Order: sequence, then structure tokens, then C-alpha cells
Amino acid sequence: MSDIRVLIVDDHELVREGLRLMLSRTEGIVVEGLAEGGEEALAVLQSVDPDVLLLDLSMPRTSGMDVIARLAMRGRSRPRILVLTATDDQDLVLEAVRAGAHGYILKSASRNELIGAIRRVAGGDQYYDSVVAKAFLRGDQRQRDAGLLTAREIEILRLAADGLTTRDIAARLFLSSSTVKSHLDNIYRKLDASDRAHAVAIALRRNLLT
Repeated sequence: MSDIRVLIVDDHELVREGLRLMLSRTEGIVVEGLAEGGEEALAVLQSVDPDVLLLDLSMPRTSGMDVIARLAMRGRSRPRILVLTATDDQDLVLEAVRAGAHGYILKSASRNELIGAIRRVAGGDQYYDSVVAKAFLRGDQRQRDAGLLTAREIEILRLAADGLTTRDIAARLFLSSSTVKSHLDNIYRKLDASDRAHAVAIALRRNLLT
């Protein structure tokens, strides 16, 4: 089996050199090169063909997200992209995956976790460490929830959360009380809520009213 060739991209020299030293001492992995930013990484990729791009996201000028997007535009099947960064922000996780990253691991991960992630990604799999996987699942749940209630139902539930009665909501929205009650019944059914307070609590927990 041939060695896994890795290109390390990070704007911090100590991080780059630390990763280079660690990976160069790992059997089956070869460090193909180093780059301190996105533009340099894209330039280096003109002359080398690594199996895995170990990529930080937060870099000046050309970010890691820009690199992922530009490689996707080129239609390259390689390198496989493993994001190595300090943030577990679920929006960034989802954005990186949608842009074309094949894995996402935090800099707080252990040596064995990182090496395992590199091997998984190089072998064609995806890899997300446990913290990132939870963020990914939260984001996926939020996406599913986003279309759960209609715009009118969200509007009514926001007013209910502000303490307005059914009659007050009807007057505010120029609807009949029976129409508002019908919307509330639909909201309870969709959220599996027992009453108004329960529905508001569920909606707030799922960020449906933000």
C-alpha cells in the first residue's frame, strides 16, 4: 500500500511545523508540503498532487473555505479535504461540508484521532470528530425544523410567546379568533405540544422563533 501524501495548510508556523514533525514520524504518511495560506496552497497544488489537504479555515486573505470552493470549481477529485480548525461552530461545519470538505476535526483532537481521520478521508470515507458530529446533527435538525411551521404559524406563535391571547392575536393580524385557534391547533400537532406554553418552549428550544 502506498503512503498517504498530505499537504498542510495553516497560517501559524508553529502549527505547521508541529504537524509536519508529527506526521513525518507516522508510518504510512508523507508530508508533501506546507502552505501558510490559501493562495499559497492553491499555487502549491499546481505542482504537487497530495491525497489529503489538511486545511485550516481561519486564514487571512484567502480562507480555507475559499480554497474548498475554488477546488470544487476546478472539478478536482483530489485532494481529499480534511478541515483541521479550532472552531466547532455548526454553521461553519455545515458550510464546509456543503462546499466539499470530506472531514472536519478540531485542533483539540488527539494525535491518534487526527491520524485516524487522515487515513479515513484518504481511503474515501468522511470523518467528523464527536464534537463536530453533534454540531452537524444540531444543524441538520435545525434545517428540518425550519420548514416545519408556516410563516403565519411562526408569526402567531411569536405573538403567543409575547403573552397575547387568541383574541389579541386575531385583532393584531386581522384574523378571526377561530382562524387563530385553527393555526394554534396545527402548531400543537406539528410540534407534538400539549398546550400553548409547551409549544412556545419547544419552538424556543429549536430556534424556530429567532
